[in-house]
Amino acid sequence: MKVILLQNIKGFGQIGDVKNVSDGHARNFLFPRKLAKIATENTLKEVAILSSKREAMALKNQETAEKAVAILASTSLEFKKKAGPTGTLFSSVTRHEIAHELTKRSGMKIETEMIDIGPSTGSGQAEHGEHIKHIGEHAVTVDLTNGLKADVKVSIKNEQN
Repeated sequence: MKVILLQNIKGFGQIGDVKNVSDGHARNFLFPRKLAKIATENTLKEVAILSSKREAMALKNQETAEKAVAILASTSLEFKKKAGPTGTLFSSVTRHEIAHELTKRSGMKIETEMIDIGPSTGSGQAEHGEHIKHIGEHAVTVDLTNGLKADVKVSIKNEQN
């Protein structure tokens, strides 16, 4: 069955795409959630309208991302966490915490998948992954959209009680 997507579906398609799907998938998933409708002659004419809507949305997202890159380029975050005598944190700083802080500062929704935690520069221990485990300076890259990236400095300091 041919359907026209009415909303963006991650990993499947974008607004206005004409997709060939099974009847069951269309009836049980796409139609009840108003994600798609049957592709007929009349609805195919609507594809042009939906495509222009998608282009406008992409342009708006690009402009927002460019503004966010300008803001994030001059941003440095500081977290205070309890650490042991060797500088190892008792509770690590996660990509989720970094994304939350960057979302507040940039005005754009920063997802955890956009964040790449680079090697640390303060403790001498290189690490890439989901979280930061040592005090010091850390390089974090935020990959926004269409190759727009911003480097953010994250400083982790020992919380003194």
